[in-house]
Amino acid sequence: MNNGIKSSQIDFYYISSNFSDILLKLSEKLLVSNNKTLVLIDKLKDLNDIDRLLWVKEKNSFLPHKLISEKIYEKDKIVLSQNLEIPDYLEKKFDTLIISPEKSIKSFKLFKRFLVFCYKGSYQNFDSYKIKLGSLGFTVNGFEEFNTFKWKSL
Repeated sequence: MNNGIKSSQIDFYYISSNFSDILLKLSEKLLVSNNKTLVLIDKLKDLNDIDRLLWVKEKNSFLPHKLISEKIYEKDKIVLSQNLEIPDYLEKKFDTLIISPEKSIKSFKLFKRFLVFCYKGSYQNFDSYKIKLGSLGFTVNGFEEFNTFKWKSL
């Protein structure tokens, strides 16, 4: 799905809300899009908690998703993983990478959009990230949560 995209977009989100709650709300929007999303989560316990949350948060509904260890089909839009190691058959199948707070990656490759979440107080280097990544051809945006699920641009 990353068909000759020249420039990837990196959005930094500095949050005060619980990441799981933000992901739950974001997942509802992701399911109606045509994009496939990989969610990279730092700790195994958090991965299991988020997995369970997406299945049972709402009483009368659920948000379909898979763990990367399961068989992934073309119709699966949201996949959760603790590792960035993507099985060969899935490489280049995802459009978006969501990176949970406290998780890091070494490079921005394979995806056309990155959503990087950090807890507030850790964005003192945003301007330098924006300059450095911008010089490499990325479109970089920053958003700060000023109220629950309300954002302002940096």
